[in-house]
Amino acid sequence: MYSYASKYALNAAKTLLNYGVKLYGSTYDPCFTQGYMDSKPNVSIIGTSCFIDYTGTESISDLTYLIKLFQSTPVGTTFQFTNTEYYDPNYELSLDPTGIFSLESLTGDDKIIIGGIISGFTYQNNYKFYKNINFADSPQFTTAYVGGATASNYIQNNLTSNTGKSFINFGTIGSEFGKEEYVEITGSTLNSGKLVVNSTIKLKDNRELLYTDTTLQNENRSTTESTITHYLRGDSNPEILSKSRKNLGCYVVYDSSGNQIQCFENQNQLQAFLRSQFENSTYTTQWIPCLYCSRLTDNGFNAASADKTILYDAAIFLFIEEILNGTFDGQGNFTPNYIYQLRSNADGNDNIQITSEVSFTIDNGFKIDLSHPTLKGFSVNAYVDEQKSILMSENYYLIGVPGFDQSGIFYTKTATSPRKIFLELVGQVVIGLTITVN
Repeated sequence: MYSYASKYALNAAKTLLNYGVKLYGSTYDPCFTQGYMDSKPNVSIIGTSCFIDYTGTESISDLTYLIKLFQSTPVGTTFQFTNTEYYDPNYELSLDPTGIFSLESLTGDDKIIIGGIISGFTYQNNYKFYKNINFADSPQFTTAYVGGATASNYIQNNLTSNTGKSFINFGTIGSEFGKEEYVEITGSTLNSGKLVVNSTIKLKDNRELLYTDTTLQNENRSTTESTITHYLRGDSNPEILSKSRKNLGCYVVYDSSGNQIQCFENQNQLQAFLRSQFENSTYTTQWIPCLYCSRLTDNGFNAASADKTILYDAAIFLFIEEILNGTFDGQGNFTPNYIYQLRSNADGNDNIQITSEVSFTIDNGFKIDLSHPTLKGFSVNAYVDEQKSILMSENYYLIGVPGFDQSGIFYTKTATSPRKIFLELVGQVVIGLTITVN
């Protein structure tokens, strides 16, 4: 059990050093004129209303933009929905849903915009739903409304080309999303002490804003290197504190039924560990070494596990070699025959070899990298019996899609986790891999 003093102590979770930092207090919000959406929405036309749906979006910057742009904006404010080239390959159908709408509401946990159509939003009979994957680029919003004159306080980051100097990669979430956290700027005389974080956003020219709930004084620190430290409350421990603060992943929250209800990107292990102590007592959390929430599969995790991290002390990668082998008949006709071989660096070195069995001697877990392009089109199943009738459901984590960046399998070794796993890759052929854990 955490003591009151330790659980509510502030911990320095991450530090950013950069030039080009300016602070603005009680001023207009730049998001109305300079905001940008990276995400693509689903758009539905129902009668004379448009429903612009971002419920699949996990980006803090995009979600902040939606809240800042639409939450406190007067009903009836006019917006233009632009940059909307759309093509549906299933029907070979090109449409232009560019349109103008008047704001009716922001709903659905602040992720669905409902607007009354003024013009545009072209559609054909029986085609009134635009899928996000069919937009060529991310649609954007423009409006003449500029918000309240004294509504915003923010720290502006003007030099963001280096990911290590980016607010977006800093891992802040903020009070706008129910998280208590702070930043402190070392050496600041006008804005000293710990500043309450509200949210973070990226503008269309790649400048970034970190909004605060603390009222700021205008301060130009662009020619002075600023040290900005991120603070979170919680009881840390030596093992977590010893881990690198540079390794980023996703902090995932599950409800009591094991359903994923939140996912936050750009979190190091300390940030995730500290955040977990303030979640609802019926929730479980995990830190997943994956860069993007969109790459986490719904069934890839055991949400009942109380583990906060996935540790592994052995790793290999897999790829599939396709060999063309065939025969000629008497008339010179060639009949192709493809042979598929599973290869890996199972010896832990550069010796790539045909693999059907692999053994791990581990204390914590192992990782199998599935990101090689030859694995595209293959699905992966893990079984606990040789007959491959019982799927492995615990201590096994599938991340991403085989054949794409960051995809992999993680196994966590516990007293009850299986010591023999029968892996099956299913695609053009079915390839088996037997894994023994020591």
